[in-house]
Amino acid sequence: MPEPSAIAPAPSAAAGQGTGPAPASASGDPDWDGWDSPPREPATPVLHLDGFDGPLDLLLDLAERQRIDLGRISIRELAEQFVAALTRLGGRAPVERRADWLVLAARLLWLRARLLVPATPDAAADAEAGLAGGRQRIADRVFVRAATAWLQARPQLGHDVLARPHPAPPRAGGYVALLEACLVVLRAREGRPEQAPLYRPVIPGLWRVADALARIRILLDTHPEGGALTAFLPPVPKDAGDRAIRVRAAVAGSLAAALQLARDGNVALAQAAPFAPITLRALTHMVRQRESAASA
Repeated sequence: MPEPSAIAPAPSAAAGQGTGPAPASASGDPDWDGWDSPPREPATPVLHLDGFDGPLDLLLDLAERQRIDLGRISIRELAEQFVAALTRLGGRAPVERRADWLVLAARLLWLRARLLVPATPDAAADAEAGLAGGRQRIADRVFVRAATAWLQARPQLGHDVLARPHPAPPRAGGYVALLEACLVVLRAREGRPEQAPLYRPVIPGLWRVADALARIRILLDTHPEGGALTAFLPPVPKDAGDRAIRVRAAVAGSLAAALQLARDGNVALAQAAPFAPITLRALTHMVRQRESAASA
């Protein structure tokens, strides 16, 4: 038995029979360069269009089933790429296959042309009627816009100009109507009372600001050092029915009187902290005025 290294490799059957041509040299065509011998032939040309990238037969199938927007595809680019593919593959593809490609391209162009030109006279008439209706709608819209702009430029009633009121129509009447009107007036005077009652609200006897001023001046004359504001409040009976209202009125009136005296410069108000008791005392010139007035 011969050694494994001495056994020569068997010749290739394809090489011995010469069933295929030698591999073609690089031609710059991606469909042919780098392929093994025998070279393969594409079933249909491959197109690179706007919205589609693939073989021609797939594009036709999608267009017939309405699965692709054929209106986006340019007829010019389709024809240019198809002619370039025929020129590039013309010497390698059989005549029968190139004829099939022409049929596919012609049907694809026919489908694309149907989107531009109506297929029947009735469809053409419908398209013309729709176009005329669209033109009329556009014309109506332009007219409405022009009319709106004209109306907007006109003076607006109530904004730019004011309407003059219509005069009241004169009353038509005669001697009998005048007598009836006089009779109505006279009857109304007879039924009218001599004097209408007047509404006079009852003023409650509460502590007023004038009373508080007089009480504070009297107490400060005898005690100029003053004291808390509560010391200047008037006495309120404990058994009074409206005691709560009278106490509130006394506090409010005394505080208003003290503020008025402080504004005039007669007393000085003091408060140690918020919500603390308010104290007031007489100023020096107030005491002197009181003494000079008493001596005079």
